[in-house]
Amino acid sequence: MSYSEGSNKKRSQKGFTLIELLIVISIIGIMLTVSLPVSFAMYSRYTADLKVQEIMVYLSDMRLDSFLYSESKIITSVNDDLVINGNPKAFDDVRIRVDSPIEFYKNGTTSGGSIKLYAGDYIFNLQVEAPLGGLTVTAAG
Repeated sequence: MSYSEGSNKKRSQKGFTLIELLIVISIIGIMLTVSLPVSFAMYSRYTADLKVQEIMVYLSDMRLDSFLYSESKIITSVNDDLVINGNPKAFDDVRIRVDSPIEFYKNGTTSGGSIKLYAGDYIFNLQVEAPLGGLTVTAAG
């Protein structure tokens, strides 16, 4: 076989054309424009839920501590921060409003009450049940 015979044969090319690649990139772009806003909303709600859970754990621990150490604790709010026995306790990116003071008695019971939590664009109602201090969270709006 001579050199000229081999150069006349067509080589098979493997790969995608520019048009095919542009179509795939366009489809991926359309999928992202639809899914990103939904994903961002889900992530925002998830982070708001985590912040509310952090406050629930804190209140639950405080109820237990008031019983273990025989110390009453009164919960109020000032300037959107939680206040326990006059000492402010701030939580990042959460505004807290206590309707009326809630007291955890030293015998492990509570007066009960309602706390409104504003985390991002979400509002939650945290209900402290009297007399045993059960905590219930509901989304408001």
